Amino acid sequence: MLRTIVAIMAAKIIINVSRRFGNQGTVLAGRVALWLDPGILKKLAARVRGQIIIITGTNGKTTTSNMIAQILHANGNSVVHNQAGANMLNGITTAFIAASNLTASRHWDYALLETDEANVAPLLNEVNARQLLITNFFRDQLDRFGELDRTIRLISEGVKGRNIRLWLNADDPLMTGLPVETGLSCSYYGFAATPYDTLHNQDSREGRYCMLCGEEIEYQSFHFAQLGAFYCPNCGNTNPVPDYLGSDLQLDHNITMKINNLEVTSPYQGFYNAYNILAAVAVSKGMGIADAVIREAIARFQPQAGRMERFTVGSKEATLILVKNPTGFNQSLQALLNDHRSKNLFLALNDNAADGRDVSWIWDADLESLASAGAGISLLVCSGLRSGDMAVRVKYAGVDQELIQIESDLDPAIQKALSGPGKVNYILSTYTALFQCRKILLRLQAEYAPSVVRERA
Repeated sequence: MLRTIVAIMAAKIIINVSRRFGNQGTVLAGRVALWLDPGILKKLAARVRGQIIIITGTNGKTTTSNMIAQILHANGNSVVHNQAGANMLNGITTAFIAASNLTASRHWDYALLETDEANVAPLLNEVNARQLLITNFFRDQLDRFGELDRTIRLISEGVKGRNIRLWLNADDPLMTGLPVETGLSCSYYGFAATPYDTLHNQDSREGRYCMLCGEEIEYQSFHFAQLGAFYCPNCGNTNPVPDYLGSDLQLDHNITMKINNLEVTSPYQGFYNAYNILAAVAVSKGMGIADAVIREAIARFQPQAGRMERFTVGSKEATLILVKNPTGFNQSLQALLNDHRSKNLFLALNDNAADGRDVSWIWDADLESLASAGAGISLLVCSGLRSGDMAVRVKYAGVDQELIQIESDLDPAIQKALSGPGKVNYILSTYTALFQCRKILLRLQAEYAPSVVRERA
């Protein structure tokens, strides 16, 4: 017990010092705690009285888990949650320690743990989870994960033989092998036909072949990427019937839809965020939370942590968006293009380990859409460690070269973008630049706020 107390004390000191310097304090604290007491995560997880829920998948993990956390808090539950998105064992350990008291005697109703796809099995060795939600499978960080079949296999092998329920996206053909391979009970969420569906899809599509027989699958319609109404003409593999069906979807400056008989409205934008809402509501309803609680929590949930997070710098509106793979980039661009105002666009590309060293994925994203007549790009600033690569990409996408500027340093680059002639600003960033961009925007928002007050006075 003494070892655990020392580990918690050391970690809490690291968390506080790190946050005083404006950092998240999510990784080092957990690493030190696990070094001092290798069993600390297992001990703290045992203090959860209700269920431990794990959220994984390529895109949408953080947003979906944050939505579920808001719903649980609105329901009056105590929750351990790695809210900042540090989703390896170090970050998850830090989340437990931050929520714990020094003697490790505190209990919680639920633990809500976002985790990296490759980290599912190691995490399940530490915590007794009963629910695993998978958002989607898209190609991401090939230099780290390898191809998608390896990622799926890691999850499948990690859950075999465990007493855990899978929550699966019924519109993703890459998930159809999991029930057969694992033998686990599954619940499904998915969309009915929407006004935004297409018969043909130009996006890079991952799931071309049936997960059961290997033959090429066919589509009746696409929602986006490989998500849609599919079937295999060889073995009959098709979308499972959703237990939680999204319908009447409307994407404007917000999202409205029905989930079964529950009508919800969210300030988020984009089809990909509609999936995040659908997944969060499905799990929450499956836990027995009342519709009224869910509806109000979703309506109040504001974009955060760089997931469509909004800032006001002087009179300028800026939206910060994380991009990390072609599909997520395409959906972010689509949300941007749905805004018909003129815009200054900032693109930060890093190639640190957490981003993936291989940046060739930007050539699979539909940056050509930025060159279209209705894109409304007034200025495009490329930044980050690989700013030149991004500038070359948008040049070959057909964006007017006179609109493209390169500034590798994030701070002056963001200020350059904000000073552009566009009415709104979109700040798109890969992972390791995201929190630095957020700190810059928060600082600029604070710096310009007093002058706005004086002008109004």
